[in-house]
Amino acid sequence: MEDEECFQPVLSSQEEDNFQQLNTVSVVSIPLLLGVLLEITGIVFVSIWPKEQNKCDTYFIYLYLHCAYWLIVMAIDHIVKARHHNLRINGYLDFYQSTYQLIRTPLFIASLWNTCYLLLAVILHHTHKVDYERYCRKSEWFTPLNYIFLLTTLELMIILPAYINYIKRVMKLNRLRPPPDVTRDEWLSPFTQDSYSGMGEIGYRQKGRNLEELLEKQADMIRYLKDHNVKLSHRIMLLASHRATET
Repeated sequence: MEDEECFQPVLSSQEEDNFQQLNTVSVVSIPLLLGVLLEITGIVFVSIWPKEQNKCDTYFIYLYLHCAYWLIVMAIDHIVKARHHNLRINGYLDFYQSTYQLIRTPLFIASLWNTCYLLLAVILHHTHKVDYERYCRKSEWFTPLNYIFLLTTLELMIILPAYINYIKRVMKLNRLRPPPDVTRDEWLSPFTQDSYSGMGEIGYRQKGRNLEELLEKQADMIRYLKDHNVKLSHRIMLLASHRATET
């Protein structure tokens, strides 16, 4: 009981009583829709744009489009990361951890695929450096554009499901409007009951709970308390300065 009472003054702040929606669905929908458009563009270039003299042009255009798509994915990643940081400060540590790798998957995959495109372009230009344009036109299936389109299809098969899964999780969170994890008794129990051993023992013992999960929750709690302490200190400074101006 004494341990729980020590946590309560910090964990029951006024800002945690009011649920703040995670407004990232509209932001994440941008690269999701652009990824679909990128795939449709590739289909148009490969099947509906059959002119032989344009095969090299469409290949380079598609590379430019993917570079632009990567920049958008990177920008969205930074925006979502900032909003997730605020979510973690507000005490939603489980959701933050469960979506940490999920929302970073698109940027990782897009960056990896950029390296693959660069390697493919170097190989093709090196092996066909005499007359690269003629190589673009000579085959109907084994063309640089088809290679790039195939790689992009595989890339989007990973990125788009990741975005869809993330959007579903955010919509569920906003719909349920749960309290912060750090205010729930079941979240605090590892620190106040199961974590500490009895008399004469040092440290903690595991009681039906995975040790790795316990350590992870303790690390999350430490990070949360540090961020929360900074937030409260900033409020105190603002109140002190406001009171000083009044007097």
